[in-house]
Amino acid sequence: MGDALIPRTAALVLVAIAALAGCAAAPQGQAQRLATSMTRAIIGDNPTTVAHDLTGVGKISRAEVGLLSDKLNALGRYQGLKLLAYDAAKNEFAFQANFTKGNARIVVRMNNRGRLDAYRVF
Repeated sequence: MGDALIPRTAALVLVAIAALAGCAAAPQGQAQRLATSMTRAIIGDNPTTVAHDLTGVGKISRAEVGLLSDKLNALGRYQGLKLLAYDAAKNEFAFQANFTKGNARIVVRMNNRGRLDAYRVF
């Protein structure tokens, strides 16, 4: 009877670990979707979408969107983001944006409503 408890306990532990991993991945997935959407809007030089999707205090100007668009388009065709780091205290995510001719570092900060408060390109 004691042997039967070990597999059940191990299964419960694995389920708990999977649930915790899913919770940790949820903010990353949301941040990656928002960062991808914002990156595509900037590449497409779409200041209306950028202004709408960015909720932070310092709104980005049309000219800044154009400059960022030029910078990212110079790197070639966009190929996606890869998570580099996550700062839970700031709810900030650092991604590597991959392009056909190079990479850029993109850092986004999310607010408690799950929207972008900041988007920076390095």
